[in-house]
Amino acid sequence: MNPNDVIESYVADVIRRVPLKERNDIGVELRTLLSEMLDERAEAAGRAPDDAMVLAMLREFGAPADIAARYRAPGFVILPPEQTRTFAWLSLGGIALQWALTLPRVAEGQSITAWWLTWGLGAFWWPGFLSMMALFGAWIRQWRTTPPAFSPRDVDPDRVHRGAMAFGLTWYAIGVALMVCLPWIAAQLPEPFPRLFVYDPDFLRTRAWLIVVLWVAGFAVMVNVLAKGRWTHATRRLEFAFSIAWLALIGWLIADGPIFVSQATTDGARFGLGILFLILLIDLGVRLVRGARPRLHEPKIATRH
Repeated sequence: MNPNDVIESYVADVIRRVPLKERNDIGVELRTLLSEMLDERAEAAGRAPDDAMVLAMLREFGAPADIAARYRAPGFVILPPEQTRTFAWLSLGGIALQWALTLPRVAEGQSITAWWLTWGLGAFWWPGFLSMMALFGAWIRQWRTTPPAFSPRDVDPDRVHRGAMAFGLTWYAIGVALMVCLPWIAAQLPEPFPRLFVYDPDFLRTRAWLIVVLWVAGFAVMVNVLAKGRWTHATRRLEFAFSIAWLALIGWLIADGPIFVSQATTDGARFGLGILFLILLIDLGVRLVRGARPRLHEPKIATRH
């Protein structure tokens, strides 16, 4: 085989992957470049180019698909490369959590086939949801006419916005009050709501009080932060400890015993708690990563003795 024929075949494989109107210019440029590279390699080797030499050169140069990608304009990027690992972990974590919450049904008598055709395959809604969110984000980035201006982040990460925090604490208190008063609120509603939202007596006796304790303690810490207008080392450590405690408690609530007398309501509550568990876990991981703020160190200069 003639080495030039090998180059022609390689160039043809590249240009078929690029836009039609640019193929001729790219093909001529690439063929000229490869021919010059082959001549230089043959001159350095002190012999005429042969098949082995041209094949080795082309393999080092790169696969045709990779070379064609260099000539194409960047397409519509849905997920930037630096975010793929996070996307993969979020997707796998969400699926694993849903399977962990629903697989006990198999132990309770549901067939594995029925589980797989319902909850098993159904868990894949989560990667689809993440993909759609990434797609919407990509569209927003594409529509942005000017790049976002730089603004310093975490200049004073311990400072809080008192107005926003007070608003959040108000709704925090309202939400806690609604959950505590849920049986009394449901009793005023028409059937079947009173029966659906009755807490299980064992839940009230063994686990509910822990939820109230964590709610009150967390609220007290946030009020302290609001009063001072900033986080302190102590309140940061308390917040971290409460996050760990909430994860442990939510895991216990999901795994052990009914929450409501109605099994359907308990199943719905467990699903919601599973999503909350995942959100808290992600938030905790993000805070840990952001807390490890990189610091620059001056390079050490070796001295000669």
